[in-house]
Amino acid sequence: MRERIRVETSVQERSNGERRVPVRTCVGCGRRDDAAAMVRLVVAEGEVAFDLAGGSFGRGAHLHARPACVAAAPRGLGRAFHRDPGVDATELGRRLVQACDRRMAGMLLAARRMRVLAVGADAAIDALTRGAPLAIVAVDAGGIAASSEVRRAVADGRAMAWKTRQELGALLGAKEVALCALGHPGIAARVRELRVAADAGGAATTREGAICSQSPEAR
Repeated sequence: MRERIRVETSVQERSNGERRVPVRTCVGCGRRDDAAAMVRLVVAEGEVAFDLAGGSFGRGAHLHARPACVAAAPRGLGRAFHRDPGVDATELGRRLVQACDRRMAGMLLAARRMRVLAVGADAAIDALTRGAPLAIVAVDAGGIAASSEVRRAVADGRAMAWKTRQELGALLGAKEVALCALGHPGIAARVRELRVAADAGGAATTREGAICSQSPEAR
């Protein structure tokens, strides 16, 4: 019955001239969902890899970025790719974290080129005061994390913790960066999605399934 409803809804959408949303099956939980609600995996150079930018061709598989789905994914990947995926849940989680980190780094650099990334405490706080949709706080930000502007961003769900001050500085061309603010809503939304996916990967690499990121953060 559920599949019949999906088919009827899809036909109705096409008849109304609306764009059809691709539906895929999660290799972890086995449930069907919008492809946009999952991350895509491919086999690249003989290894399972995450295609977060959507630019890889060939056979792919889809996975909800949730700890339980990541934990169950290796068996489903074997069926999807008709081969031993060569990864367990821990390794798959590690690769998801790394892929998300690379993608987030690329998006922050793109945002800076577009001049929609305020870097440094003064510039970022000014951007947050003017309504920037996302604050990125170094996990070792120190006192700046307790500022009223950052605390307000956390309360509003507009903040996330990522990287150390030195790591953010190396990425953004400075000695250290404790705080930056994204002013582009679309990029901010995507970065937050990637951060949630990284948390799911991190949870899969720990025995307790605990989220590996540190506060302050709003999810």
